[in-house]
Amino acid sequence: MELGKPKFEHSALEKEIQRLSQEIKDHKGSGGQMPEKDLVKSLLQSRIQPSIMEPAAKNPAPVSDILPEYLQKESPEIQLKVEELVDMAFHKGIEASVKEAKKYGPFILDALHDSLTSKIYDELKSRKLL
Repeated sequence: MELGKPKFEHSALEKEIQRLSQEIKDHKGSGGQMPEKDLVKSLLQSRIQPSIMEPAAKNPAPVSDILPEYLQKESPEIQLKVEELVDMAFHKGIEASVKEAKKYGPFILDALHDSLTSKIYDELKSRKLL
């Protein structure tokens, strides 16, 4: 798998993509007015850790395909760990990736959340599930 262009071909993540799509449809059907990308971010945040997570920098523009801009200033070790966790989400699902990220503290968990939001939003859009 090319790191910059993740493929959503794994059953664990496929199930989560379908579940997220249905939750978005339910939200829209109940009159929700939240922009789709914000809704994806919110749904992912509820799965990651709602009690500890605080908003990161206001939707930082990604410099790379994987990492948000604020991570570009971090050490290569931190960048690599977040990329590994994103890759894990593609192969083993979001829950497995979140479980692993929790071992590294709230910063890594938040970075994973920010990185996954864009990727999953883009995938939902490309499948016309949004």
